Amino acid sequence: MMKKYICLLILLEVIVFLTALEIIDSKGISHIYDNAELYKLETQELKTTREKDGIVRLNNWQGFRFDIWLKQQKLGDFATIRFESSDRYLVTLEKSEFDSLESYIVIAQDGIPFEEYMLRLIFPTLREMQWIKGLDRVVLENFHPLIRPTRFFLLQDTLKKYTLQKDLKPFVNIEGYYLSDVLMDLSPAEEKKVILYSRDGLKQSLTYPLHLQGAVLEKTPEDLYNLKSPQIPGGMWMKDLVYLQCDNYALISEDSINQLIRLAKILHWETTPEMQFRIVYKDSEEIMNFTDALAEPQVFRGALYFEIF
Repeated sequence: MMKKYICLLILLEVIVFLTALEIIDSKGISHIYDNAELYKLETQELKTTREKDGIVRLNNWQGFRFDIWLKQQKLGDFATIRFESSDRYLVTLEKSEFDSLESYIVIAQDGIPFEEYMLRLIFPTLREMQWIKGLDRVVLENFHPLIRPTRFFLLQDTLKKYTLQKDLKPFVNIEGYYLSDVLMDLSPAEEKKVILYSRDGLKQSLTYPLHLQGAVLEKTPEDLYNLKSPQIPGGMWMKDLVYLQCDNYALISEDSINQLIRLAKILHWETTPEMQFRIVYKDSEEIMNFTDALAEPQVFRGALYFEIF
């Protein structure tokens, strides 16, 4: 009898979580909001335009201002906010960026309510790939960035050391490398923290193996590298990867080294005017002032690795 009672409690808890929004504050405390109750909040009309394949779509949504509602919950301060969907799609924003945006939880599109009390998060001024369909979890975090890498390797030169493979399962008609092979050489840890940055400015903080088991770096005919992972939705895949950090080591595209100052700001590295590069070649090494080296990116060509100190 007791076992049946416990099983019933577990089942009820699962049902609640399937139709509820969970918000975890920066202290790790979970707050549950029933989706059915969120559907009863006063809504407003929102219009958006989206372009895909040359076709512009105009949509009318019904929902409420999430950013205002979140402040009203008084869940404490945070440095970053992470949104997660039921299919493991995730978007992370810094608080300063989130505070500068209007965000909406919408419950209907063109007058038709979503099924099963689904929630959709929309940022009207951001690209659609940063919207969340099926929002079920929001995590407020005090951001603890990865430390500045102790060593940088050139992305293209590093990948040449691995055997180029075709039809990397579960993907077909592509060639490239399994990301796990690269990560294993960058960090011995079983669980690895990975920072990814693409040429178009998309930044993601993911974990291996949770998000990146079976992931591949697809090599394009233009010698660019795209990230694809079966563990995350296709909308989170990244085109033209220029920076990959795994714990303390990083790979950077040679033509992006001159963007290190900008990258340092984006990734919250501590920087000082006195910083220098130690550039290590096969038979020699060179010490250069940080800004001088960035003004002459050709000095990194052929380097085994470089360090910042």
